[in-house]
Amino acid sequence: MNEKMSLLLTSCGRLDLLNRTLESFFEFNNFPLEALYLTEDSADPHVYAKIRHRWGKRLKILFNKKKKGQIKSIVDAYKLINTPYIFHCEDDWVYKRKNFIQDSLKVLEYDEKIIQVWLINQKSTSSFDIFSYGPLKKHKGIQFREVYCKEGWEWGYFSFNPGVKRMKDYKLIGGYEKYKNELDIGVTYKKLGYYTVILEEYAVEHIGSNQSIFDPTRKWPKRRKTNAPTGFKRLWKHLRNFKFL
Repeated sequence: MNEKMSLLLTSCGRLDLLNRTLESFFEFNNFPLEALYLTEDSADPHVYAKIRHRWGKRLKILFNKKKKGQIKSIVDAYKLINTPYIFHCEDDWVYKRKNFIQDSLKVLEYDEKIIQVWLINQKSTSSFDIFSYGPLKKHKGIQFREVYCKEGWEWGYFSFNPGVKRMKDYKLIGGYEKYKNELDIGVTYKKLGYYTVILEEYAVEHIGSNQSIFDPTRKWPKRRKTNAPTGFKRLWKHLRNFKFL
């Protein structure tokens, strides 16, 4: 493959998780990356020192002097990206196999309206029973399914979980700067006809369920669709911390 790609990993003080994430990424990634960035938002000089010592020779590390929050950190880091693709990653995932980037690129070629290729296990998304999957498709040897949300739910069309993103899709909506959360970004893409798919052979597992970081810059919408499922408000509280999406 001749596609040019950079890496951006967002982190915020969770050194144990970050180390596991990067160890597994470097073990299994076999796609050549043009530039590798890590943006750290803890504003803790001790954390910075440890990251620089452990990973400074392998990544370009962006240390926020003051906390920016996830989206602002992403927006500022994306300004440095000069490749048409970016592998976007968070600090609490472990990689389980090779070729996850190559497989994602092949699936993205299938349809320009695919906004994201999920790398997670289908079973891991079953906690709240709001997702279903379309028939099995195959493109260039890679199997995948379209992801659907139950009627009344907006969730599930976009996330900052590990995955390949097209920079042209980012620029299409004017970047993320005007958004306060992933949900509203996903709603925008959905209106433009984009959708999400999931690989049949998963490649990552989430490891940060009990170490969530509160981000006051992420403002979640209070709107509720009239046809939303019963108990939406109760479940929404939990979905705010649902790290698979």
